[in-house]
Amino acid sequence: MIAHMKRDGVKSGKCSLTVGLTGGIASGKSAVSNIFRDHGIPVICADELAREVVKPGSNGLKEIKTVFGDSVIKSDGELNRPELARIVFSDPAKRKILESIIHPRVSREKERLAKEYMLQGANIVLVDVPLLFEAGWEAAFDLVILVYAPRKLQKKRLLQRDKISPEQASARLRAQMDIESKKTLADIIIDNGGSLEETEKQVSNIIDRLKSVLAQNDQAPSDL
Repeated sequence: MIAHMKRDGVKSGKCSLTVGLTGGIASGKSAVSNIFRDHGIPVICADELAREVVKPGSNGLKEIKTVFGDSVIKSDGELNRPELARIVFSDPAKRKILESIIHPRVSREKERLAKEYMLQGANIVLVDVPLLFEAGWEAAFDLVILVYAPRKLQKKRLLQRDKISPEQASARLRAQMDIESKKTLADIIIDNGGSLEETEKQVSNIIDRLKSVLAQNDQAPSDL
């Protein structure tokens, strides 16, 4: 299998890239993220940042407490995630409020870490964002890679991984943007429906191509 690249996503003269990595539930995004990491590409995990910005003592957690009340804070000062989830998932307006608290903080921290990696010499930084398209974060990246697996395979993997019923698996799949719709939005598509070795080859080819384009940009004469 060969990764499908709609465009390089690299502007003329650009010598570094911040790349978004996303997928669908049980598409194998975490495995792909680890392959990039094994190739020496720094990986920033948006889920980890989201936990970091609401840790005890953070301004994010204080704002959540102000908006949603004491019930979303546990006795040890940690965020009461089940209670917060109960509140926001039954009320879309409240979910939007929560996102307005968390997303800007995650975005700022992502930018800070990406700059830090680049100052250390990285020319490609990968940011793992599970709900990248759902959050409307496409513009935050030079290009977006989608880890793709057909819906039937997603469901099969989800049943095996989480030991849930077929009805529960279908409900979780419906809760996200359809993987076929995400394919139309991504710049690069990694087909993760085959073996791990096939996926590793796709990732290696993508890294080689992006580094080649960046190297060409670095050698191009300046417009100044």
